[in-house]
Amino acid sequence: MRIAKLSFFILAVSLISLSTKAQDSKFGHVNIADIVLLMPEYQNINTVMEEETQRLERQLMNMQEELQRIEQEYESNFDTYTEEERAAKEEEYTTVQQRVQQFYSNAQQTLQQKQQELQMPVLEKLQRAIAQVGDEHGYLYIFEENSGLTPYKSQNSEDVTTLVKEKLGL
Repeated sequence: MRIAKLSFFILAVSLISLSTKAQDSKFGHVNIADIVLLMPEYQNINTVMEEETQRLERQLMNMQEELQRIEQEYESNFDTYTEEERAAKEEEYTTVQQRVQQFYSNAQQTLQQKQQELQMPVLEKLQRAIAQVGDEHGYLYIFEENSGLTPYKSQNSEDVTTLVKEKLGL
């Protein structure tokens, strides 16, 4: 009988303790997009990406001009070319056209990789700031407000966007 009373007492204390912890748990949410757009590092990414895009576009334009030059030369000299010269020009055109297509494909991949490379430190800095706010203010979880993964947000969830902005000096 004593063991049953002791077990009941331990269970009751545990439930009260869990209830108290649940009431003390703080949940927050943050709007990452609002913060990222204000970060100077992010604005720098846009500048670098615009410059890289323009550089690659200039290269692509030069290659396309070369392709047009070959085509115009072929058309204007068609009647004077021998069969071998025509075949050589057609092969040259095909080779340059393939090079343009390959360059375009590689340029897209290069831009994606460059953007990821530049964004990673910004996102890591933001993640550190969110973690610091969470630790300093005793949040159990901080959710991203616009992730689309939060099916419900209680009125008790606190918006910590301003705290994270302050942590980042924004």
